[in-house]
Amino acid sequence: MEKRAVIAIAISFLILLGWSYIFPPPKPVEPQLPPSVEQQPGGVPAEPYRARQPDAPPDAEGDETTPSTEPSEQDSPALSAAQVEEIVVDNGRFRAVLTNRGAAAVSWRLHEYTSGNDRPLELIAAYEGDIVQPLSLELDDPGLKDALNTALYEVERLTVSSPTGGGDGDRITFRWSDGRGLEATKSFTFWRDEWLVDAEIDVVDRGRRLPARLTVGPGFGAQEKRAGLSTYAYHSQGVWNVAGNVTRRKSKKLVAQPGSFSARVLWAGLEDQYFAALILPSADQTLVAWHTLEATALPFPGVDEDADPPEAASVPLMTVSIPEQGARIFIGPKKYDLLRGLGNEMEKAVWFATNGFLAWISKHIFLALLWIHDHTIHNYGLAIILATALLRILLFPVNQYSMVSMKKTQLQMQRLQPKLKALKAKHKKKDAQSRQKLNEETMALYKREGVNPMGGVSGCLPMLAQFPILIGFYNMLTVAVELRGAPFFGWITDLSAKDPFWIIPLLMGATMFIQQKMAMSKVKDPMQAQQQKIMMFMPFFFTWICLQMPAGMVLYWFVNNLLGIGQQWLVNRHTGRLEAAAAQKA
Repeated sequence: MEKRAVIAIAISFLILLGWSYIFPPPKPVEPQLPPSVEQQPGGVPAEPYRARQPDAPPDAEGDETTPSTEPSEQDSPALSAAQVEEIVVDNGRFRAVLTNRGAAAVSWRLHEYTSGNDRPLELIAAYEGDIVQPLSLELDDPGLKDALNTALYEVERLTVSSPTGGGDGDRITFRWSDGRGLEATKSFTFWRDEWLVDAEIDVVDRGRRLPARLTVGPGFGAQEKRAGLSTYAYHSQGVWNVAGNVTRRKSKKLVAQPGSFSARVLWAGLEDQYFAALILPSADQTLVAWHTLEATALPFPGVDEDADPPEAASVPLMTVSIPEQGARIFIGPKKYDLLRGLGNEMEKAVWFATNGFLAWISKHIFLALLWIHDHTIHNYGLAIILATALLRILLFPVNQYSMVSMKKTQLQMQRLQPKLKALKAKHKKKDAQSRQKLNEETMALYKREGVNPMGGVSGCLPMLAQFPILIGFYNMLTVAVELRGAPFFGWITDLSAKDPFWIIPLLMGATMFIQQKMAMSKVKDPMQAQQQKIMMFMPFFFTWICLQMPAGMVLYWFVNNLLGIGQQWLVNRHTGRLEAAAAQKA
């Protein structure tokens, strides 16, 4: 029995050995890689992706080592549209035009805002040739990126309901596949009357999900040339919020120094003076990167279309990584209350000033102006007048002290002129000893007469302290989109642009001249008279500056001067009494 068992085992072993020799097992199937692609450690292709050609003829030499191009069972069928298609979405806030070529955006027009030619304001710049469009994909492999951004995606459009019951929306889904394992799906959901757009991205290469970034740009900004402020103070500027700290990088710096960082990003994108294009990723770690494209911008719609074509220039492009759970997109106005209501500290996208102190002043002046407009006078010009009056009342004691001090010092110095001249005549020699003696006796005279020669300077200090308020007012008027296009009366149709007829700047200059004339005393000293002549030149200088300033800013200055004239009258009346009393005593 044992002998037969041994013989059976030996026969079974021979059978198995012969079977494996006659019918060898198949070799392990290695992952299908595109031709000319080598896999580096970490799964990053060493060479750019090249589209697979399933019907390509065999190599001329009959190379049997060429990988098979037949799709495997796990590959999805090829998906591609037959022609270019544009998809228009209008959610009541804006009108977006998407294209199935690269599943990107080609237009984004705001209904609430118009450009200089009274057309809905366009925020996406148009460039010559086929270049990357906003909301395109960015991947580490340039070949994959080019393939996905030039592919024609199939489009599916559905009406969906908000999970929170907030209303309906349009979900636009783009799908594309090369049939060889490379697939891309992009979905954008536009909610009715909402500014935020939901975005989801899924890029898979042979079963492996690839990290993808969404593109903001190339370039960004309002496509218009405004009357007065012919160009925006800045455009295509990078901006991001990391843990509550906002960083801004000018367009020139983005172009000069491409870079990237990874952090917990609340939002990131590009901005101009009044509008922003931001991506809000919902992830603990987000990769933000920027680089440059060379492109030639087309003229603004309806503006300078007959002008010579512009030359190619470097424009920045910002990319933000999108997690599996998706992200949200904001392309719209930097309206403070709107952004604050959207959360994620988006109101910090409103750039009041770089300096923290000036930013605080500018922000609170703006909030006060906003409150006055919303609760009392629904006209921003009248709100500026009322805010100026309230600010003047608040600063009345400081201004009064300053103006009285300066006027009293002028009168005292005028009264001492004969004695000062006598001292100069007494010590008319130019040697050091005479000059020292003159200074000593002059200071003794001031002390004996109770005159502070620095009174005029100290009186100026409270007035100089008001300059931060002036700067804060200017900053507020140049960044608050609420004032963009806000009319006042008559010819002032935009308080954030210059007065087209220069009426308010001229009135401002005239009132400044009158106030300065009222503040001066009659002097006989040639040096003081020369100083007064120099000071009288200042109103003309400031008038020239104000010709190009926002009308709202000049309106503030004009009203402030009017109120200053009234206060100067009170000061002159008060100091006149003091002068009369002093003359009586003398």
